[in-house]
Amino acid sequence: MRRPDFEALRTGLLRAGVAPRNVRRTVLELGDHYDDLVDEAVATGLDRDDAECQACRELGDLDRISAEITARPELRGWAWHYPRLAMIAYSVACIAVLPAVPLIAGVVNAPALARWIGCAFLSGLVTATMLLVMQLVITLT
Repeated sequence: MRRPDFEALRTGLLRAGVAPRNVRRTVLELGDHYDDLVDEAVATGLDRDDAECQACRELGDLDRISAEITARPELRGWAWHYPRLAMIAYSVACIAVLPAVPLIAGVVNAPALARWIGCAFLSGLVTATMLLVMQLVITLT
């Protein structure tokens, strides 16, 4: 038996508008509870596969758990409660962060950026030298 798909539960709860802190806590607690149930079943003498099957039965259906969590509006995030404010806040946050994106990209890619600047400088130096030589040849002949 395999471990229940807690990642699908997490994704479903987030899509339903449950606050991320509540989703993290729920998934963490369900995972710990599942592990405890498996450990208890193994301690009573069951092999690992049977213990996992029993733990899944005792834990219950994740879809039902998800439905019960999404039915509670107090677990929803602030963006679900105030969608117009969230739309404005998210837009303002994106506009505020937008100028920092090139700076962050430059810091993250500093070695590549340094190589590019070095190559551009070197190619400019070679081009300027060639133009100077051509100008001298034209002038002196």
